[in-house]
Order: sequence, then C-alpha cells, then structure tokens
Amino acid sequence: MTLKTRILIVILTTQLLLIAVLAMGSLDRLRHDIAAGNRLGAQTARHLVLATIGTMQGAVPPDRIMALLPERLTEPPNARIAVLDARTGTPRRAAGFSDRPEGVPVWFRDLVAPKVNESRLPVVIEGRPQGMVIIAGDPSRQIAQAWRDIRDLMVLVLAMAALQGALVWWAVRQALRPVAALGSRLSDMTRGELDGRIGPLRQPDLAPLARHVDQLADTLAQAHLDRQRLQHQIVSRADAERKSIARDLHDEMGPCLFGLRVEADALATAAPDAATAASARQIAAIADQIGQLNRNLLNDLRPMAVGQLPLATVLRDFIDDLARRMPDIRFDLEIAAGLPEPDEATALTLFRIVQEGTTNALRHAGAKTVGIRLWTDPAHWRMILTDDGAGFGPTHRDGTGLTGMRERITLLGGDLQINSGGDGTRLQASLPRLTTP
Repeated sequence: MTLKTRILIVILTTQLLLIAVLAMGSLDRLRHDIAAGNRLGAQTARHLVLATIGTMQGAVPPDRIMALLPERLTEPPNARIAVLDARTGTPRRAAGFSDRPEGVPVWFRDLVAPKVNESRLPVVIEGRPQGMVIIAGDPSRQIAQAWRDIRDLMVLVLAMAALQGALVWWAVRQALRPVAALGSRLSDMTRGELDGRIGPLRQPDLAPLARHVDQLADTLAQAHLDRQRLQHQIVSRADAERKSIARDLHDEMGPCLFGLRVEADALATAAPDAATAASARQIAAIADQIGQLNRNLLNDLRPMAVGQLPLATVLRDFIDDLARRMPDIRFDLEIAAGLPEPDEATALTLFRIVQEGTTNALRHAGAKTVGIRLWTDPAHWRMILTDDGAGFGPTHRDGTGLTGMRERITLLGGDLQINSGGDGTRLQASLPRLTTP
C-alpha cells in the first residue's frame, strides 16, 4: 500500500474506534434514559387514572364510570392505558392513543428497549368492583425518537469522516508531491540525466533532502565530466602512441625500403649473370611487398589525413576513393552544413566508424547502396550508416573491427547501436562533444 493509503486507513480506523466507543457509551445512557422514561410514564399514567376516577366520583353515576373512563383518560407519552369493564369484559384504550411509530429497526429496538412491566389497578366504587385499569410502559415513541437522533447523528458523523478523509488525502498528496519529484529526479540520475535540479522546497522536512539530491547530482555531473575528460585523454594518448609509431615507420622504414629497392635495381642492372639479376629483382619485389604492408600498417595505425585536414574533407575523399574503385556501388554521404571541427580523438573515431562500416557492408554484406549521415546536436556528435546488404545472421558475433570500434566509442562516453536484418544493417553512433574545462 502507498503511504497515503496507510495514513488514511490509520485515520479512518481511529475514527471508527472512536465512533464505536462513543456509540457504546451513548447506547448505555440511552437504555437508562428509556427505562427511566418508561417508569415515569407508568407512574404518570397511574396518577392520571386515580385522579380521573376521583374526579368522576360524585359527578357520574357509579354504573357509568367504567364506560366513560376511557373517554376521560389521555395516555401520557411513554405509557399505555387500557380500561377493562367488568360488565363487558372488553378492554378499551384510553382516548388519544396512537400506534407505534414505524421505521425503527428490530435490532435497535431489541438493543435499547427496557423490560416492560404491566400493572393492573382495580376499580372499586361503593364497595363493588367495577373493573380494572391496565397500565404498561410504552417506550416505542422514545425509541423512535432516539433512532431518528442517532441516525441523523451517524449520517453527520459519516459525512464528516468522509470529508476529513478527503482533506487528509489531499493534504498528504500535496505534502508527498515533492517526494514524487525527488523520486523522479533520482530516476533521471540513474539514466545518466544529470542536468536537472530540484531547487529549494517550501516543506522544511523535505528541503534538506532536496539539497542533498541536488548536491549528489552536482557531484555525479562533475565525476561524469572528469571521467569523460579522462577517457578522452586515454584515447588521445593511445592515438598519440599510434601516431608516433606510424611516424617512425614512415620516417625510418620508408627510406630503408627505398634504399633497398634502389640497391636491388642497381644490382639487377650490373649483375654479371642472369641468376644474380633474377635474385636482385626478387629482392626488389620483396621490398615492394614490405612497402605495401608498411603503407597498410600506417593506414591502420593512423590515417595521415585525419588531424591534418577537416573531417568533412577526409570523409569525402575516402568515399570518393571508394566510389572510383567500386563504380557499381552507390555511396550517399550527407554532412550537415556548418559542421564544427571535432577534437582529434573524436574525428579519428568518426572516421573509423565510416571505415569499418563501409568495409563490412561491401566485403561481408554484399551491399549495393551505402548511406552515411553526420550531424551534431548541442551535446553530441551523431552518425548513422546504413546499407542494403544481407545483414547479420542470428549467430553473428562482432569481429575484431566492430569490437574495437565499440570499445573506443565506449571509452569516449558514447553509444553504438547496430540493428541488422534481411533488409540491411543500420549502425547508429553517438559521441559526446568534448566540453572545455
């Protein structure tokens, strides 16, 4: 259950217990009051009968007293009076009697009704019995009035309880609204969204918690920024090492291979016999192979144009070269206008994505169309590379190229998504734009 539901249940349970205790006390007092009213009504009826008979003696013939007595009597509120004439043997109710009020539940009547005692008052005139008057308590009117009062009171109590419950629900909901904001903010932080802040709260109990959450967001944002810079430094240093190795291979291996080729050509020209000339030409061919391997190694270590030319130019030259060598393949390169120049690590990563993606599309997928789109938003570099090739099989595992590219993108704090099916492959990469400290 939610906290609001628990609080509401506690309050309603307390109210119900209080109502039950008050109801028990009220019913106990009500039983005593009805019993007292019942006794008082019977006593009043007895005095009324005696007074009426005394008034009628001497004014009414003795043989007419019992016949006229019901007409002269009026029942008090909490008693019943019946006159039994000895001559007729038929009881007659006193004048002004009314039936019991209806609408009172039986369980309530049984709960509060007292024990009704009936008394018989003999009527003796001039020494001769004329009949008797039967007097009994009648709490029905008092019970009916009590039921109406309790019913109205319970309706009012239930209405007030419902109103109080609604007010408590609204107040708790308003009080817990900042808690929902805190929970939402923490959920955003778990997803890496560290820009938003809760700000000051008016609730004094929750204001410190909001400050701590904002401080945590600040700390995580700073740690994320530091990690991003550190990862860029790691990638940049690795690129610098590759650049240094590539420079050494170019500056040292290149002249040596060139000198070897010159000497082999000279030896082949001045060879005293055909066997020596053939060996010299073989040495020259091996030197050419080593040179080609050296150029491929240099290109794998670091494309020389990246960092020397704008990224857009490097990408266009790369795609143009592929288009010249593969005229049957359609290449669509879309680079957003006014694209800023990325840092060197990001530029090299974007180039590697295009290089690895096009290589896989052409070599393994047999694609006929390759599309590349590059643009930026305020916080990221974004690239999408698509092809219409065969796609990956269900048991496909990333090769060395994709694995290395994914690791590099992850180190830079980016994200790589690859979706492949029968209609081709879609490679979507996102790299954060480096924030200047």
